[in-house]
Amino acid sequence: MVKISLSAIAISIPLLGCNVDSPPPSTGGVHGGGDGDACESGVVIVTSDYQSTNIVVSELDGTTLSPSFVSSGAAKPGLSLALSGDVDVPRAAPPSGRVVLLDRFGTNVITWMDLETAEVLAQLPVGQGFESNPQDYIEVGADRALVSRYGSNPSPGVEPFDEGGDLLIVDTKKYSIAGRIALPEEEEGLLPRPSGMARVGDEVVVSLGRLAADLSTAGEGRFVGVSPEQGAVTWTVDVQGLYGCGRLAVSPSGERLAVACSSRFNAETMEYTPATSDIVIYDARTSPPEEIKRLGVARALGAAVQPSLAFASEDVLLGTAYAGSASAGDRAFSVSIATGEVTTLALATQAYAFGGVHCSPGCGDVCLLSDAEKNKLRRWKVAANGALEPLEDATVDTEIGLPPRGIGGL
Repeated sequence: MVKISLSAIAISIPLLGCNVDSPPPSTGGVHGGGDGDACESGVVIVTSDYQSTNIVVSELDGTTLSPSFVSSGAAKPGLSLALSGDVDVPRAAPPSGRVVLLDRFGTNVITWMDLETAEVLAQLPVGQGFESNPQDYIEVGADRALVSRYGSNPSPGVEPFDEGGDLLIVDTKKYSIAGRIALPEEEEGLLPRPSGMARVGDEVVVSLGRLAADLSTAGEGRFVGVSPEQGAVTWTVDVQGLYGCGRLAVSPSGERLAVACSSRFNAETMEYTPATSDIVIYDARTSPPEEIKRLGVARALGAAVQPSLAFASEDVLLGTAYAGSASAGDRAFSVSIATGEVTTLALATQAYAFGGVHCSPGCGDVCLLSDAEKNKLRRWKVAANGALEPLEDATVDTEIGLPPRGIGGL
């Protein structure tokens, strides 16, 4: 259980921009303290209209605790670079208990904050003279973290660590760059485009977007295993025939991995092609992970799946799909790994309405989905048989009113 901290400090947070009302003061921090080391203590939710951003701290079941932990234009010690409208949070809960914010394209900054006081601990630019577009952050030790930099520098060599298309090694005590892990150079002019990361045993699994510099050409799905101890890639897995693969989800037992591949975007039809989209299951007990099966979800839905994915239980996955046509909306679904049965859970009337998904199997057993169209969290309770039973939708941002987008663990 997470409870509001009595020592939280209220801080005034004016929004940047003209003719925009200043947001209310920060609603402060919360006391951490989950149900045990195996459980996250809550979730961090990004609400945004892509011009301004607000960060919300909630219970694992989606109950809002601090509706404005920090927001765009925050004027407080340590926040020398205000939050932009393109902010995300790590999917994996940082063991340090800190709140970590990834300010992406155009800002290229990592921000660390104290959960209990909502104070800024440090900010670290990770662009080094180019658009690094940081995508994910994962702590791999008491004083080390990795940051995936999606962007590659076309003219490196001017500043230290300015190559991009890599994993930065960050010292989380000094809040400084300690090194980088190079990723394999791609063939045919494709750049690595590292994005989501997941911890699997002693390794970190990194998904690669494999896109050309002008985004005109894409390669088939690929993810790599990285040894933090060796500081190098130790294996590579190609997802043959599928494109646009997202972050790998890890099952509650740690024995299975799942990845959703969204296909290539067709700029003419403004759609994703279901034929090269699917969810693939891997055996995490082998190194590299071996493919077990493909679930045929895109074929069953007639629509490409989105890259966000979460295990609701050892056998059931929660995912979302793009609109099947230009006039349709997103779809949320569950799928059984054992049978491949797909169940529609929610429908939107707009495309790109659904965002991050998060489940807490064994720790409350509630799954969350950010729904920007309804400006709420969709919620489901995971039953004993693995079925997802609907709960009442939850309002997230009760202070500023921005729609929910990304969800990360605490």
